[in-house]
Amino acid sequence: MNKLKFSSVLPALLLLLFYTIPSDIFAQKKHTISGYVKDKRNGETLIGVTLIADEKEGTVTNEYGFFSVTLPEGEHRLVFTYVGFESYSLDINLLASQVLAVDMTEASVELAEVVVKANANEQVQSVEMGVKTLSVQTIKQLPAVIGEADVLRAIQLLPGVSSTSEASSGFNVRGGGADQNLILLDEATIYNATHLFGLFSVFNADALKDVKLYKGGVPAMYGGRLSSVLDIRQKEGNNRKFGGSAGIGLISSRVLLEGPIAKNTEGVGKGSFMIAGRRSYVDAFAQLSKEFRDNKLYFYDLNLKTNIAINDRNKLFLSGYFGRDNFKLPGLVGAKWGNASGTLRWTSSAGEKWFFQTSLIASQYDYTLDNLRSGYEFSWRSDINNFNLRPRATFYLNDRNTIKFGVDAVYYTFKPGQIIPLKNSPIKEKTFQANHASEVAFYIDNEQKISPKLSFQYGLRWSNFFRLGAENIRQYETGTPLRYDAKYNAYLQNAQIGTRNYGPNELISSDNGIEPRLSLRYLVDPQNAIKLGYNRTYQYIHLISNTTSPTPLDIWTPSGPYIRPQNADQLALGYFFSEKKNAYEISFEIYYKRLNNLTDFVDGADLLFNENIESQIAKGKGRAYGAELQISKNSGRLTGWLSYTLAQSQSKITGINNNQWYATNSDQRHQINLVGFYKLPGRWELGGNFIFGSGRPVTYPSGKYNSNGLVVADFSSRNGGRLPAYHRLDLSATLNPRKTSRSQGQWVFSIINVYNRLNAASIFFREISEVNDVELATGTTEAVKTAFFPIIPSVSYNFKF
Repeated sequence: MNKLKFSSVLPALLLLLFYTIPSDIFAQKKHTISGYVKDKRNGETLIGVTLIADEKEGTVTNEYGFFSVTLPEGEHRLVFTYVGFESYSLDINLLASQVLAVDMTEASVELAEVVVKANANEQVQSVEMGVKTLSVQTIKQLPAVIGEADVLRAIQLLPGVSSTSEASSGFNVRGGGADQNLILLDEATIYNATHLFGLFSVFNADALKDVKLYKGGVPAMYGGRLSSVLDIRQKEGNNRKFGGSAGIGLISSRVLLEGPIAKNTEGVGKGSFMIAGRRSYVDAFAQLSKEFRDNKLYFYDLNLKTNIAINDRNKLFLSGYFGRDNFKLPGLVGAKWGNASGTLRWTSSAGEKWFFQTSLIASQYDYTLDNLRSGYEFSWRSDINNFNLRPRATFYLNDRNTIKFGVDAVYYTFKPGQIIPLKNSPIKEKTFQANHASEVAFYIDNEQKISPKLSFQYGLRWSNFFRLGAENIRQYETGTPLRYDAKYNAYLQNAQIGTRNYGPNELISSDNGIEPRLSLRYLVDPQNAIKLGYNRTYQYIHLISNTTSPTPLDIWTPSGPYIRPQNADQLALGYFFSEKKNAYEISFEIYYKRLNNLTDFVDGADLLFNENIESQIAKGKGRAYGAELQISKNSGRLTGWLSYTLAQSQSKITGINNNQWYATNSDQRHQINLVGFYKLPGRWELGGNFIFGSGRPVTYPSGKYNSNGLVVADFSSRNGGRLPAYHRLDLSATLNPRKTSRSQGQWVFSIINVYNRLNAASIFFREISEVNDVELATGTTEAVKTAFFPIIPSVSYNFKF
């Protein structure tokens, strides 16, 4: 653990804490205005609404639409603004603290012109940096693969975010691995966020309310991953009236139902519910063919959320997700995998200055792999479970300070694998021992306004990780599973000399880390700001995979005696500009990230069904740095953004690549994304995106040799080669219903990869063993390119009822 030098930090903390003393002790009397902001049409609380008082003082609603602002006694003008909604103004004579219920009306955009405004220069005014929010409306406007709007593919169009591969919704952020992203759905961890081996994400856009990505400047309330946090919130449901929506695509369909619970005399529900489901039906088409009738390839998922107001200040929420994939090739292989999660949450606005939240959360991810080859049938099963308790509080201390603090407690159960023979298979049953661990973190965070120009957000997170029994830990000579032989530049396995037995909940090992977080914003003028951010993060669980993108069969394992926690320090500097009417925005950020205790596999690692996984892993350090530029146009018929990322990500691990720095799997030097939306006169809307990315790292063989008649490839530097550059153009067209039509149907047409570019997902080498249909050892090697996406047209029909 890196110990924090409190002797150097304490003076700075004391100085900042001095400024938290209320400024109104000897000044004019002040009162607090608090309340909730909702969508007038359906009663959904609105996240991130900007409140400006007297054109200077401001705040933003939290994840539950709650706000609190302290103002001097007297008359004030309050203005609430939110993307896609009409601004709401209110004149108030403040003589005592008040509670408001604010209903905002969705903007009725004329077909002749589209105007999308940012939240009162929020990009410039906010202390946050390295943070991007995507509206569900924007996600749905993007061209969709086979008709399915995809959250993860949408965020890959943002600067600093790249795809792990064309056929996968997995993503990398600022050079980090896909396992270094914390993905949350209503606070529940989603361990594998893809369907159909990565073709779609598990998130049904119809059921979502808010999507927010933290690339840097991560608040102290989040922890457990090194690179990013993707915080996704589900809809609460319409508490005014019952209704729904549905969509029919080429390979999948979906439906959503929502409505009020216990309506009052004014027709407003005391609560509401939302339930949404999707299913693909590739398997249904397979039934039409005798050859493929027994094959299986489909997914389904279910989203639900309900809430009930106990009274004006207290509310209960229950939300959940369940999704499964099923794949089978008779006589060869089968696989099933999926996520399940549930969140029970209580929120309370106790007084005008306090907001409390307590959540009980359960998450599970499991998969089953079946070998169906005759004579050797067996099933391999693995899963990870966790239970969370998260009490949190927000204290709106005064007009300059908003303090957040809480506890994040998690209990993990890892079941790495169980082999079960099928039929009369000679394979013996075996269960790999389970791993248990708990993670407890305490945090405090303060957003502080030093002056009208200068604001801070700073905090500390103290995370603790405990590896627990019951488990038998292998003991090795010299105390480690591997030793490095410098003479041969290779790792050798140490002999196992025994095991140590730990009883249930007995402590095996423990780790902890102090994680400081800091963001600073200096407002040059109302349109320009400079921001600085720093954060340290720790990651205590690791994804065991030797592929460049996540697969359903990857295994999670906890830190322990032989696998140490990873940690990262990131420093970022940014410039932000917003034109007076928010028509144009520019953001430019540079960052440097240092990583410790990274893991990679030794040369020739054997991972399949290996219980001694620590004997295949080497440890080292990493670094990532880059620059991100985004230019956005927010108003007019034509809207969209252009982004460019220049980045590098490297690792240095003893015994790998001759002990030299080498490119990580997520290294991509250049990336350009151009996204546009155009509103035609009438009912048509057009959308498109162009993607360019320089080639990803790959390890090519540098030669070959013959060993007893077998041709063996020889490899030199790890990730020393590059795939060809990647580029693709996608287009979409949407036909909206007529204003006077009773039907609310919408047609969406998309073309993915318009000019049919066969981008290389991988390149491998093989011996040519056949000439003119005659098998013959030629001694010639050929390179073979694998590509996933040719040109793919699609159409879907969406409607509301």
